Amino acid sequence: MTKQYSRGWKNVYDEHGRLIERIPRGGGCFIATAAYGTGTAKELCILKDFRDNVLLKNKKGASFVNLYYTFSPPIAKYIQKRDYLRFLTRCALYPLISILKIKNIKNE
Repeated sequence: MTKQYSRGWKNVYDEHGRLIERIPRGGGCFIATAAYGTGTAKELCILKDFRDNVLLKNKKGASFVNLYYTFSPPIAKYIQKRDYLRFLTRCALYPLISILKIKNIKNE
């Protein structure tokens, strides 16, 4: 699948070159960034890798990412201001990140 950038949007194409989704360019893991307090946490790299190499490779995954980018910024702002929600969000993300780490290790 090919990804090309166009005026602030990332165009996601299927294997036949048909546009299947448009998502905001440079979008980040808003909720995880709020939970970890930085956009450079190693956990965010793992989540971004999962987004780019798994979710964006199919139409349903790309649709999920687009939906996430639509609704997560205000949720992230709310989480960012509350330490207990930052902690709970990190706890909620821990199983997914752990599984992705294990999967990465096995694939290397």
